[in-house]
Order: sequence, then C-alpha cells, then structure tokens
Amino acid sequence: MNEAAIVTVRNSSTRLPNKAISKVKGYFSAIDIVIQRAKKTGFLVILATSISKEDDIFEEIAKKNDVKIFRGPLLNKIKRWFECFNEFDIDNALLVDGDDLSYNYEIGKRAMSELKEKRVDMISHPKDIVTGFFTYAINRKGINKLYSVAKIEETNTDVITKFIERANLISNLITLQDFEKNENVRFTLDYEEDLDFFRKLYQDIDILATGKEILDYLDKNKNLVKINFHRQKEFLENQHRFNESIK
Repeated sequence: MNEAAIVTVRNSSTRLPNKAISKVKGYFSAIDIVIQRAKKTGFLVILATSISKEDDIFEEIAKKNDVKIFRGPLLNKIKRWFECFNEFDIDNALLVDGDDLSYNYEIGKRAMSELKEKRVDMISHPKDIVTGFFTYAINRKGINKLYSVAKIEETNTDVITKFIERANLISNLITLQDFEKNENVRFTLDYEEDLDFFRKLYQDIDILATGKEILDYLDKNKNLVKINFHRQKEFLENQHRFNESIK
C-alpha cells in the first residue's frame, strides 16, 4: 500500500500572517517543525499547499526538508487532498495540519494501523483529545466520498466537520491513552500567543520530543500553558461559526 503523511499548509492566514514560516527554534520555522514531526510517522511526507503565488515559498521549504510537494486549490483543501491522493497514488494517509507543531506522531502511526484493521473510511478523534495532537487518517474510499460533497474549487473547506457529516463516512475514533486526553492545553498555531508558547516550549526540549515528554515538561512548567490557553475558547467559537456558515 502507498501510505503518506500529508501536511496541509498555506501562507495566507489573516489572524497571524506568515505564521507557517515564522522562526520558532533556531533556523526551524513552524512548518519545518511540523514536517520533521510528520517524518517520525515513517510514512512518505507530502507538503500540500496551494497554487497561489504567496505559497511559492513552500517549494524551497519542501526541498530543504527533503519531502515531496503538491500544489492545488487555495480554499478547497478537500479537493487538494483528493488531487494529491491521485497524483501520488495514495491508498491511506494521515492528514496533518500545518498549524500543529506538537503533532503526536505516535497517535498518527496508531491511527494508520486502526484505519486498516477496522476497515473504515476514516479515523477521527474524540473531543477530549489534546488540541493539536492529531486530526485524521483517511483512505482512498474516504477521500473520494469527501470530495463528492466538495467538488467546487472555490468552496472554503477550512474546517471539514460538516463535510464529513454530509459525506456519510464510515469512521472510528482513535484509541487514546489517558495522557492523550487533556482539554486544558493547546498545541496549535493561530494567534501571536501560540507562537510565543511554541518558542518557549521548544526552548528547552527537542522539537521531536514525544507527546508524553512534552506534556510531562508542561506539568513541571505550568506557567507556559497560561501563555496561550485563554485563546482556546475563541478558537472553538471560530470553528463553530464556520461550521454554522456552511449551507
């Protein structure tokens, strides 16, 4: 089987411009860290970005990190994934959000195994998972179903929850260990405070530290969590508003 970790990124954020290319630790930018963590899954890593000129910078970033690149629609990332699946003849893939600088590659590997073992279209996650630890694993059948409800290139699929519901995907929730369930920390990059958080987090620990090592570090440095967690409420509200706007 052809299996991949598809890292989704674009450089047109309005809340935090150029966040993906912002330096976090030494010469490592935010997207460099996500790519390196995605590599820990052991799967082919593909950087999936848009054909917009402002995303040209990811060509050099992919080359520097020795990963593949795919470029597709700007707004419709579901169509971008669908085309990426076809271009690289992918059977199963992890969908890694380029904002998730502490993506838990151990959960990713587990999700890919469960995707095949349980013979479902998609592996999703429960609400109490650590924000930013994991998004989805999906197979070719699942991506075809998802694309069937979002074929128009101009459709904004920034949050895909409603599209998953419409596509009637057969899905299972990822099996989590207790420490992977924590609603009181956030590991995703949307605001200036998140960038500050990641810079301080990776100041003293390795960018490839396991999820357990990161959470243990935060348990001993609880003041770091306060840097950005107050943004979680707004983050969830924005996702809810986006879902409600989909007709």
